[in-house]
Amino acid sequence: MALVFRIAAFAVGSLLLALALRGGKALIDTPIAEDGWYALTIARNIATGHGVTIDGETWTNGFQPLFTFLQAFGFLVAGGDTMGGLRVFYVLAACAHIAGALIVAGLARDAAQTDKDLVAAFAALGYLVAIKAYNDFYTGLETGLQLTLYALVWRLHARSWRGQVGREAALGLALGLLVLARIDAAVFVAVLCADELRRGWRAPVDAVRRCFVVGGVSVLVSAPWWLYNALVFGHPMPTSGFAQQETLISLERTLSAIWALGCVAMPWIFAGAHEDAIATLARAGALAALAFLAWGTRWRPSGELGFVGLLLATYAALTLYYWLTFFADWFYIRYFAPLSLLAFVFVPVLLVKAARAWVPPLAGAASATSVVLLLLAWSGWSPFGASAHHEQVDLVAEHVPAEATVAAGQSGTLGFLRNRVVNVDGKVNPEALAWRGRMWDYLDKRGIEWFADSTWYVELYLGLDPEAVGWRLVAQSGDFVVYRRVRA
Repeated sequence: MALVFRIAAFAVGSLLLALALRGGKALIDTPIAEDGWYALTIARNIATGHGVTIDGETWTNGFQPLFTFLQAFGFLVAGGDTMGGLRVFYVLAACAHIAGALIVAGLARDAAQTDKDLVAAFAALGYLVAIKAYNDFYTGLETGLQLTLYALVWRLHARSWRGQVGREAALGLALGLLVLARIDAAVFVAVLCADELRRGWRAPVDAVRRCFVVGGVSVLVSAPWWLYNALVFGHPMPTSGFAQQETLISLERTLSAIWALGCVAMPWIFAGAHEDAIATLARAGALAALAFLAWGTRWRPSGELGFVGLLLATYAALTLYYWLTFFADWFYIRYFAPLSLLAFVFVPVLLVKAARAWVPPLAGAASATSVVLLLLAWSGWSPFGASAHHEQVDLVAEHVPAEATVAAGQSGTLGFLRNRVVNVDGKVNPEALAWRGRMWDYLDKRGIEWFADSTWYVELYLGLDPEAVGWRLVAQSGDFVVYRRVRA
């Protein structure tokens, strides 16, 4: 059975790599997210010599650095060609996905007490076919690479690394790369070092030395990004973080956080744009069944589990932080993604141990679903819905002169496919953050006469009555509209 699972994993991995060969229409859409186009635009500008900018002029730090610079390498390899760069991006994403599957297989093998080869193959397959993982790795954002690096840190942490400077430095290097993948991983580094001090209270000198090596190397590796933020923008947090900050306790955020935690706890059941009560109930039922199996068999994983406690402590803090301070609750499912590693590693171990008869049908159903979705992706269809705002792009192309500058809050797709686009939600344009509540004054200051976005963003940035501040509706298609500044 292990051989069958390895063959299935190889087949799915090949299909994931083949996403890079799709036609143009499908390539510039699913599953890349709207915010993923920001990262890809910045990467293309880096590769073509326009600096770390969103539009060739505006310097930005509204992105997570490591994967964006890898994407820049992809565009460089493609000679700056847009389609070629996207194809290299898909290859990089698939390689990160496959590498993560191999690491997770090793972690599951270590956690299993018996049938280690079967568990490892089942875990690798499960990592590759999980619908939620597909949504994490191929959006153009850092989420998938972050998962793989957390798995690598887990693998290194589970080894006998204490007291061996080389291994301590290797762990620090992996942690530094993890922080560059997503800077909130700095919380994990702090938690790990605090735990080392707690463990080593009887020998504090050794504990401090370990923290100095591990933490010091991680800081050294990630230091260029912190310096860039501090020197150019005056703050270590990217502008994308500031753009989404709003301290508030609300029922909506609470429900979103609970939903997101459920999705990452059961990453094989995820309906994307079609999420509803049925999907939520299915996840809850699956998690209840797993809990019943674990309780009924008194199952416990083997191996070094210190990393698990560190990860849980880190995400207890981060969940509370994002819940309290970030209004973009639709991103919680991405922010909490590393918790999926617990499911990817331990669910295969539990199922092989406690419900072996379920393993072949579950693996077959998950693999068949994954293959169908990947084949549908060739036509541009995705369970996550259309990700590129082509309606916005087409509306601008029809009504806005090519030489004119157009502003938008959601400017990811538009800025990737069109020149002269100014972002106003502040994620990649730090200048816009200072003009919240009076964005029309900023647009006047910049001499920008066109605004194109959804009606919600129009209300957010031009007010409930755009005409009162000098803006006139020009055209509408679906929920997207184009406004023009009326000069007195």
